[in-house]
Amino acid sequence: MFMSRKRLFLLVLISLFYGCNAVQTIPFQSLETSPPGTVVQFFYESQGGQAEGYLIRPKGDGPFPLMVLLHGHSWRREGASRVIPVGEQFSTELCYASLAISLPGYGMTDIPGHNDNREIIRRVVVDGISKVRELPWVNPKRVMLYGFSRGAVFAATLAGKVDGLRSVVLHSGAYDIGRLYKDTPSQWVRRSINPNGESNPRLFSVLPEVSNWNAPALILHGGNDQLVPTNQAYLLRDRLRALGKPHRLVLFPDAGHRLPLNGVREEVLSFLTQHVGSACER
Repeated sequence: MFMSRKRLFLLVLISLFYGCNAVQTIPFQSLETSPPGTVVQFFYESQGGQAEGYLIRPKGDGPFPLMVLLHGHSWRREGASRVIPVGEQFSTELCYASLAISLPGYGMTDIPGHNDNREIIRRVVVDGISKVRELPWVNPKRVMLYGFSRGAVFAATLAGKVDGLRSVVLHSGAYDIGRLYKDTPSQWVRRSINPNGESNPRLFSVLPEVSNWNAPALILHGGNDQLVPTNQAYLLRDRLRALGKPHRLVLFPDAGHRLPLNGVREEVLSFLTQHVGSACER
């Protein structure tokens, strides 16, 4: 019994983070007529380069709410393809259109300049959202953000800057990078934040920008995260609470940086159903 459960968990984990069905690449101009129930890859111009996106159109007529997925770091520099199974789940269970964007330096996105420049990253994501929300089967006034780890950092920087944003989900993210640099026990994280080893690196914090947030936020974090300490989630929660902004913090006390899939699924679906609702025909 133990082995079968372990094997099932591994299969779900692989499916969520790495597996995906065959993907068709189509020109951006053809997205309007992309087939329902399938994943398509496309490219769009942004910031003097080319960005990679994956789009999932649910079955039905729409217009559908748009879920924007921002992936985390990968040693193999994989991008948005890693979160395709998450988008497929939203498409199936809530009938959301899903847009996964490869951030600069990942996947097949090729943008000139520094890959960690947060303004460039924000513009790449905003450009992708702006283009996709023009599709007739996408509801431009019902947009959501879901960021994983590194993607949660940049989802947080966008939470007050996306028109029509209805909710934001932040999964194992960091929100005060200067504090993270001091507190993390991970030397790898410290090197990633300050690759040149500067004695006084200029690091940003999202916390001052929280006053511009209007969409409810779901914060998911592991109580035993050895990469991004749990106090990052508390810092954001306390700032949201002080400003009277709608939010929910869910702490998984025994989890590290990677959170339990079933627990995350239940919390996210409950949160989105409450604040956005299902778009599936009844």
